[in-house]
Amino acid sequence: MAGIRIEGNTSGNVVEVTGSNQLKVITETNVSTNPGNVGGIKAFYENDPGTISGTATLLSPEVDDDYRIRVALDHLLDVETFNYTAQNTGKHTYTTTTMTAGWSTAGLRTNSGAITTTTTGMTMGTYAEFSIFGGQALYLEMNNSFDNSITTNFNIDFGLFRRGSSTPFAPTDGVYFRVNASGFIGVINYNSSETSTTVFDFAADPNQKYKFVISLNERNVEFWIDDVLYATLDTPTGQGQPCLSATLPISIRHAHTGTAGAALSMYVNNYVLHSGGYTYARSIGEVENSMLGSYQGLSGGTMGQLIAGTVTLGTLVKPTAAIPLNASLAANLPNNLGGRAFETLTSGLAINTDGILAIYQNPAGTISIQGKRLRITGLKLSAAIQTVIAGGPITNEFYLIFGGTAASLQTAEGIAAKPCRRIMLPEFTQNITATQAANTAVQQASYFADFSSAPIYVNPSEFVGIAVNRFGTALTSGVIAYTYQFVYSWE
Repeated sequence: MAGIRIEGNTSGNVVEVTGSNQLKVITETNVSTNPGNVGGIKAFYENDPGTISGTATLLSPEVDDDYRIRVALDHLLDVETFNYTAQNTGKHTYTTTTMTAGWSTAGLRTNSGAITTTTTGMTMGTYAEFSIFGGQALYLEMNNSFDNSITTNFNIDFGLFRRGSSTPFAPTDGVYFRVNASGFIGVINYNSSETSTTVFDFAADPNQKYKFVISLNERNVEFWIDDVLYATLDTPTGQGQPCLSATLPISIRHAHTGTAGAALSMYVNNYVLHSGGYTYARSIGEVENSMLGSYQGLSGGTMGQLIAGTVTLGTLVKPTAAIPLNASLAANLPNNLGGRAFETLTSGLAINTDGILAIYQNPAGTISIQGKRLRITGLKLSAAIQTVIAGGPITNEFYLIFGGTAASLQTAEGIAAKPCRRIMLPEFTQNITATQAANTAVQQASYFADFSSAPIYVNPSEFVGIAVNRFGTALTSGVIAYTYQFVYSWE
């Protein structure tokens, strides 16, 4: 059988074969001079098949000059589940004109009164703002639903934007989804100048949950619904980025521009914000504190019982002196993670007896309260004489108590209960002289106990606190004023 002759169309040269009937091939070795002659595979990855846009979105990976494929990890910036019944005022701000928002286990509702009144509105969002540019991409995901069909004379915006200060609270800068009588669109806002997509080929069924995602970088913004890309907006000509701001808060706005055709609310069940690109060397506790707020409470929990009793206006009120008890926390002694404890010595804590000076219960996890571990990395303590001491001298020793299922030092170990574990705090050993005068400092070995190399973890519903024991000559009257502060984060 005759072979096939392979001949160059222009040169007339023919190819040759080896003695084993293989084509002779010379591999290009001069990559710098002849990169076009180098055989290889061009790899592209499909981000979206083009169901809506009609064109698949394909992107190729990048290789650095040291032959490594460039990779990136997502970095969590903020997350919130709206399954609680009162606003987290430490994390979110809320402004309203007649229209009210509501918090419940069903989610955050933008128009909880179901009103249709004209020139009304509300806006809420994070106090925190998030860096959005550089080499990273920023992703905001919200899970939302609408309790009625689209009507007239309303605007709902949700995404990353600066909130207007007065009705109708129109965004002044940012990127966001907008839904109104026309339908759903994507918007980029550069210092109050809006550029919008066309109306999406999308209709929301009442009460159906949808995942809305905004993907943002310096060159464009993508708008996704249930993992389908509905539109991409390129950064307008003349702009260095889609919006003017370098940081933006997570925001929601609902406003009536006239009398609405029907009552309509948006329910937000949760949001997640993360960046892709940069990798940050942060612990889980640092990440959680950036989302929840250092020295603040958990969403759905009690916001005002962490530091120095309740949140008050003006000056914090001095506590009433009390006697530490062994089996419970005495009235007027603090049940928080920082503040003041005044101990009265009249008929006070007996010598060589442990007493609870302060104790706090990490909230138990429920459907409406996050069940977070409390991570203790340090404890500060100081003391002074508030009322002149009678008796003494004495030495005070302290324990950190944690992990118990009751605010007591007498709980027995059991299958569903456990006592507080005790850690000695030699840093806090105090010496009080006989008849020590008021307004004098208590001599103390140190001010700070450092647990950063071996953090203490307190599970949801468990207790953490400070216990005191003393030896020496009994005190018969006077008041010791303690100030303490746990260094902590949530995990």
